[in-house]
Amino acid sequence: MNLLAHALIAYHSLPDFLGQAVTGALMADYFKGQDLADYPEGIRVGILQHKAVDAFTDSHPEFVKVRSLIANSGAARLCSGILADIFFDHILASRWDKYGRPYCLHSLYAFSRTIYKKLESSKDYHSPRFAIACQFITSQSWLEKYASIDGIKDTLKGVQSRMSGNVDLVSSVKLLDSLGAEIEKVFSVFWPELLAFSRNWASQLDGQ
Repeated sequence: MNLLAHALIAYHSLPDFLGQAVTGALMADYFKGQDLADYPEGIRVGILQHKAVDAFTDSHPEFVKVRSLIANSGAARLCSGILADIFFDHILASRWDKYGRPYCLHSLYAFSRTIYKKLESSKDYHSPRFAIACQFITSQSWLEKYASIDGIKDTLKGVQSRMSGNVDLVSSVKLLDSLGAEIEKVFSVFWPELLAFSRNWASQLDGQ
């Protein structure tokens, strides 16, 4: 899953840990070369849940279905997983009242501002790479941008710029026109199951 989904999952299912849980959930993909034991409990829990969510997602039949759908529709080779993550965040953001608000009781704008404040309150625990990325996440309002096609284009441009080789991700945004309804149908089945998995994972924290 992508940033917005991870933020909402952590916000909905984890103890707050003074904002650290959400920070850890968003920092996980920018956590390279650090020792998890050096970070406070909230950061550790957020990172570990992120990894558990990704493992659950990657093996879920509905996510596999979307990846195949995208791969068979002319997407850039070996990028179907990246696109599925980002397209799922677009569905979540653009249908926020249905898929997001019930789990945080905020508009997308208000929820995003809440997350940005949590990131700021725990900035002393940002990994080096996340400290840089977080400046863009907050200053460019990444979480809200997923709701629009232009925002998805910007996201794909950013991902594309960090990939080696001549990969064209941006043109894949057109797949949302042709596949958007099918992707949302799959998401509507997958999303409640992912949330249930995340709540169950969180309920076992005391035993970890």
